[in-house]
Amino acid sequence: MVNKDLKNDFHQYKFNTDLSEKVATRDKVYSLLNKAILCGDLKPGQRLVESKLAESMNISRTPVREAIIWLEQKGLVIASPPKGVIVAPLPIIEELIEFYDISGVLRGLTARKAVRNITSLEIKELKEIIQKSEQYLINNSLKNISKLNLKFHLIIEKCSKSNELILLLDNVCKRTSERFSEIISQKKRQTESIKEHKCILKALIERNEELAEKLMIEHVENAKQTLIEEINIKDRNY
Repeated sequence: MVNKDLKNDFHQYKFNTDLSEKVATRDKVYSLLNKAILCGDLKPGQRLVESKLAESMNISRTPVREAIIWLEQKGLVIASPPKGVIVAPLPIIEELIEFYDISGVLRGLTARKAVRNITSLEIKELKEIIQKSEQYLINNSLKNISKLNLKFHLIIEKCSKSNELILLLDNVCKRTSERFSEIISQKKRQTESIKEHKCILKALIERNEELAEKLMIEHVENAKQTLIEEINIKDRNY
């Protein structure tokens, strides 16, 4: 359902402060809208009105139009005549399975490539992430663990030294992020995930390309299975 007042929806982003200057670009608008979609502030099926978005950001419609085109290319919004453009619906379970299978292959390859390039500093950063995650687990701060999980994978992606792989992963992960958020609250999965991160890190330290790739693929597969189970449980309760 379309919100009556987009300005209220976007108040937390302070668009008038961020984008009122002449330096406002499509990239900035895209970043803000992308965040709003992935955080759930803009809901699946919600209409995006260029004029109202531009007004709420105190900018012209051109960068808004360009940002929406970019969002459509990323699969985050879709054309829906006669409404115009709406936030894309959540992927169905079959699509999620496909996305996770693709993600597993891509992440496995980044882990293999990371073995060849990872530095002692980056290994230290990964160790610190695991240590912080374990502390957050004790404190039951699962959302913070989720943020660290993302950082863990981003470091490995960076170590792959493959811009094409990173771009492919970015596209796949954004299309699954809404559904993935459903398992953030599962402490059991977070506990298992930290253990898996330790094994992946060990393989990276030992410079074992084959093992690092294998463990990363299994890591993604385990996340997928947990997600499917959670979705099935929720569907049965409806």
